[in-house]
Amino acid sequence: MGTHITMRSLMIGLDNSEFSAAAVELGLKWAKANNLMVIGLGVVDETFLRKGEAVPLGGMAYKSQRDDDLTIDARKAVEQLLADFSRKCSEAGVASKVLEDEGDPVAQIVREAQRVDVVLLGQKTNFDLSGPAHIDEVLPSVIRQSPRPVVAVPKVLPTGDAVVVAYDGSVQSARTLQSFQTSGLASGRPVHIVAINPDKVAAARHADIAAEFLAMHDIKAAAHPIAGHNPAQEILSQLTKLNAGLLVAGAYGQPSLREFFFGSVTRTILTQSTAPVFLYC
Repeated sequence: MGTHITMRSLMIGLDNSEFSAAAVELGLKWAKANNLMVIGLGVVDETFLRKGEAVPLGGMAYKSQRDDDLTIDARKAVEQLLADFSRKCSEAGVASKVLEDEGDPVAQIVREAQRVDVVLLGQKTNFDLSGPAHIDEVLPSVIRQSPRPVVAVPKVLPTGDAVVVAYDGSVQSARTLQSFQTSGLASGRPVHIVAINPDKVAAARHADIAAEFLAMHDIKAAAHPIAGHNPAQEILSQLTKLNAGLLVAGAYGQPSLREFFFGSVTRTILTQSTAPVFLYC
């Protein structure tokens, strides 16, 4: 028996933020370790740049010219991002290609995700290139719609190497675990199953199921059942305690997909995790 590794490529959504830079750093690290093809995606959000707004009488010509100038500047900025990305890949000895799309960033990322095995995005994004990266609906919308796993990357990558799997026995967490197993990202890393439930027996049952599944694929995982009522904070605290470099999380503690993506547990994990978060639904 052995781990069947299927990951051959990854895609990084590029903007001009520190979160995007960290995603590139992580993507190159994984690519070098696993001989992956890396795709850099730049998106010109022309709809945002040309959004409607009230203008004074006779001001439409000025607005049209200003929108044209903003779009040209955005294209130049995206082209520079792609050129910098290609240079970094070349210096790292990693095979790469670049894509430049126009339109809604969520729609473009979801469409291009069909080309690859996993997508890397910053915890905060700045696809409109309007200023500092900010928390918006790009990341949760991509997670909800993506045909591939998504990794949400913090501004600063952790120094730890361990993998923490947040597991609650739901279909979503089981699917996420299986996708993580086939990725090969567990290779050579300590793996910890963290299961949180008000009932310690239920938590232990969930942790044991996940650990047994991984063991069938030659991945040794330590089980950490925890009796608790605040899964988000418990999971985040375990990242520091276990020296985590990656958090694997499904629809933790949420009974429906809609509540998962807009619920407090996942919002907290996505915005506050000090480690990249691997999700798949």
